[in-house]
Amino acid sequence: MTFDRANLVHRYGWVIPVLVFTSAIIFHIHLPGLYFDAVNPDFVAAQKLHPTHLHNPSATLPSKIFPILGSLYHGVQNLYVDLPIFAIFGCDVAPLRIAQASFGAVLLVAFFIVAQRLTRSTTLAMLGALGLASEIAFTASFRTQFYIVMGGATWLFVSLMLALQSNPDERVPMHRLFWSGFFAGLAAYGYFVLLFFVPGMLALVAFRPQSDRRQLIRWGCGLVAGFAPYALGYLSLVIKLHGVSPTVAFIRRMLDMLHPLQGSGTSGSNLLYAWQMARLAITNSGNDAMIFGYSLPSWWGETKFYVFAACTLILVAWSLVYSLRRRKIPSWALIGLLPLSYIVAASLLGSRLWAHHFCVLVPFVYLLPPSLVANMPIKLRMNPMMRGAVMGLAGAGCLLGNGSQQYTFHQHLARSGGEGMSTYALTQLALEARHAPSDTAYLFPEWGFFTSFGLLTENKVRFTEDVAPETLSDLRRLGYEDLRLTYWHPADRDRYAQILWEAGIPATTERTFTTLDGRPVFYWLEGRFAPGEVAPPKDGRPDRPQAAPQATAAPAAHAPAALPETAPPSDPAR
Repeated sequence: MTFDRANLVHRYGWVIPVLVFTSAIIFHIHLPGLYFDAVNPDFVAAQKLHPTHLHNPSATLPSKIFPILGSLYHGVQNLYVDLPIFAIFGCDVAPLRIAQASFGAVLLVAFFIVAQRLTRSTTLAMLGALGLASEIAFTASFRTQFYIVMGGATWLFVSLMLALQSNPDERVPMHRLFWSGFFAGLAAYGYFVLLFFVPGMLALVAFRPQSDRRQLIRWGCGLVAGFAPYALGYLSLVIKLHGVSPTVAFIRRMLDMLHPLQGSGTSGSNLLYAWQMARLAITNSGNDAMIFGYSLPSWWGETKFYVFAACTLILVAWSLVYSLRRRKIPSWALIGLLPLSYIVAASLLGSRLWAHHFCVLVPFVYLLPPSLVANMPIKLRMNPMMRGAVMGLAGAGCLLGNGSQQYTFHQHLARSGGEGMSTYALTQLALEARHAPSDTAYLFPEWGFFTSFGLLTENKVRFTEDVAPETLSDLRRLGYEDLRLTYWHPADRDRYAQILWEAGIPATTERTFTTLDGRPVFYWLEGRFAPGEVAPPKDGRPDRPQAAPQATAAPAAHAPAALPETAPPSDPAR
């Protein structure tokens, strides 16, 4: 058998970028801590694997069958990837990060093939994929709430892979176009913002060479089929809530809380805001804000953003030139319409979107330049050796710049373990709670605590989201004598101490949780109910909680925060 190295690299070259990406993921894998939405809906997997009598809060939309929608505008695909991984390796930070990053690995494989088909060059595809695999704005997205949006982008690149020809003279088979449309729809199930790429994908299918109306219709049929999980989710919601009217009322209540159209509309300021959010995502300032509460300045990150913007505009301009000449537009030029359609569509929602919604543009930073360089109508006069040297130097420079950003990021990460609502202390809190006495309940009246706690305690420790008098009274009737209340700001200490005192806890002890380098990040009050007569249970549940099985202790992990002008919306809406 003849060993064909070139063919091997052509077919399996994606393995190298995937290994680079995996290395970046497992380095400091327990850091930072788990921000509330960085583990939502994943924490529901712990509830499914470890159902208990505790009735702890959950976070998916009501469903008559199994969980289908995590909210009105995104699905729960991560939940079903988590289930087998958690069942084998347990509910811990490392298995969670591996499960979430599996979407990034699939995206890299699809990216490599897409780049090959656009550039007709395995070398350029490899350079682009290595750039993306080492990009901090990509790898860090699987440490924050950005992961759920990036997971949707995985199916976008699978859709692109299926829509593009393997060679210029090939006509894409109809069945591939259907599945391309299907995965474009499935991307939107991952997260609704992936719909913003649909106009660009439609243009790619409709205007490239050898396209016709039948291809467009077949792709559109696949797109509709890809929306099936949403249809099934809403149908299950209607059945669960016993009718259309209660469902409409439920959706209206949720929309009133989310205010999805606040700040929306067509305006120059909204378009400028969208470009600013794209900049935060591409430079990694968005992930920095979530984890540290401040950005880590990088000239290289800024350079990549402006290269992305320039390549987008140049490719769109070439598409217009082809169109004005009434010629079919090549796929390599049409690819520039995807990020443009995303930014224009996203601008319609204005300030309701933040940087994490724009992280899906990061792969295009490494897709557009190779597409442009490989297909420039004006070729640079270089011999093959000179061309290879230039590409090698450019690739090496890119990897060095990315390595510099990775180093700075991990240096800050190892020092603090994350800050604010991404703090390592959240993991510490949950790991300690695994060994709490069975009569202990945790109170989380403030946003940001319970999802990571529910996952890391495997749903075996009682917690509540409020401190209403009736809630505390119910806990006491159920036999929970020891209460531990957490809060973010020291100014709230007296208010919560008063609430506990009124509930029958005359004395409390205080504790401060800190970052790895010793700075206060959140606090708790702990106290026991004073001896006295306890009213009988109202609901027939047992007077004393059953003892929760003790989980094996795990190594402590780490955590996130937020920035002033770069801070995400303060409400729980993603």
